[in-house]
Amino acid sequence: MEFNIKNKPPISLYLLKKGASENEIFFDLADENQQVWVELKLQNTKLSVIQKSDEIVDDEIFDLRLEEVLSAIVETERSGTDSYSEENTLELSPYDPDQIKVRSDKISITLISQMIDNGDIDLNPDFQRHLVWDQMQKSRLIESILLRIPLPMFYFAEDKEGKLSVVDGLQRISTIKEFMENKFPLKNLQYLEDSCGGKYYRTAGNRQGIDTKYFRWFNLTTLSANIIDPSSPYKVKYDIFRRINTGGKPLNNQEIRNCLTGQELRDILKEMTLLEEFKAATDGSIKSKRMEDQDVVLRFLMFYEMKISKGSIDSYTGYMDSSLDEFTEAHIKSKKVDFEQQVKKFSNAMKNAEYLFGKKYAFRKITAKDLHPDAHKQLINKALFVCISVLLADYENEKIKTLNDSQSLLHPLADKIAQDEKLFSYLSYGTNGKANLLYTYEELNKLFASTIKY
Repeated sequence: MEFNIKNKPPISLYLLKKGASENEIFFDLADENQQVWVELKLQNTKLSVIQKSDEIVDDEIFDLRLEEVLSAIVETERSGTDSYSEENTLELSPYDPDQIKVRSDKISITLISQMIDNGDIDLNPDFQRHLVWDQMQKSRLIESILLRIPLPMFYFAEDKEGKLSVVDGLQRISTIKEFMENKFPLKNLQYLEDSCGGKYYRTAGNRQGIDTKYFRWFNLTTLSANIIDPSSPYKVKYDIFRRINTGGKPLNNQEIRNCLTGQELRDILKEMTLLEEFKAATDGSIKSKRMEDQDVVLRFLMFYEMKISKGSIDSYTGYMDSSLDEFTEAHIKSKKVDFEQQVKKFSNAMKNAEYLFGKKYAFRKITAKDLHPDAHKQLINKALFVCISVLLADYENEKIKTLNDSQSLLHPLADKIAQDEKLFSYLSYGTNGKANLLYTYEELNKLFASTIKY
């Protein structure tokens, strides 16, 4: 986020978690060169400034940015993963703009409902668990339709079989479909409360439907849609989604992928996050609400495939989000059976990680001070999760348990992170970068080879 600087252009600062005690967490706001401009402390839900550079000006903007910082901290802490250490890694110029093909169309509400029923529009039921519109928001959308107020543009991506996935407008379409299925009555309307309040789409049993006039108006409504042609570069739909998705809260990158990928891959990711081994190894820390759990599992699948197919992860470009998008698209038609071996390897890696590190410490950036019983538990570090899980996937769990003591890697890793300044830095900032991830992978590979008895 940008802060105003005296006699200079605004500067982008990134949030870094510096340390924590039992009741306090400390943060820095630093630039891309890791120069610290602001030091912060979070106690309970109050964020206070310990120190701020005199070059930062405009207190009103600064206070506004601090509110954004607090919101980011709360969401990150709840997610269970250390996304403070990441940075935006979307690749620049990912496709030739001249190859983009998007057509405009009008689609009736009744046709959209039929296409959903026939499976021609993918509403992604798994993702709908995360929709956050309340009853009033849903009712006000339906009221807009009944008032014949045009809705904002919808975006769809069409595949080669003519099926559509929703790029933008998922909550609106889901609400429309729910209303047509009599799943909620209209409430707290602004203009039509007297005539439509408490009523459903159609009369059924003791549920009274909207009046005939409004029923006709609703069914005659057409939605304006832009449809991305399947001949367009696949990255177009991801880019458009990131640029224009208008849901109540902007979707994160994994939520976007979940909307646009195939059902089989979605099922596999969900199945892997529900594995008891995964929950045990991460101590249940990685939350599913914003699909952080599916994000780390997808990273394992991508890097493990890279390791198996190419012998190493050296081909990683350093652009995490673009790489995950590309992997997702490459497997959009893959079946669950295609991932059977990877699921077994993932399960095995989780068992090994829990045994060798302990569930309180596995995949976390730990040093000696973090091993104290009263120490604040570190968040899951995604770079460590990728490297540790991929490296431990091929060690037989029974052999590991027979030849090694429980938590035998815990102190060696804590010592390594504390003594290797480069590793500590790479695990603290820009962890998605190519140099960061490859160095972490190689150093852990050497540590495991010299420490694990096998």
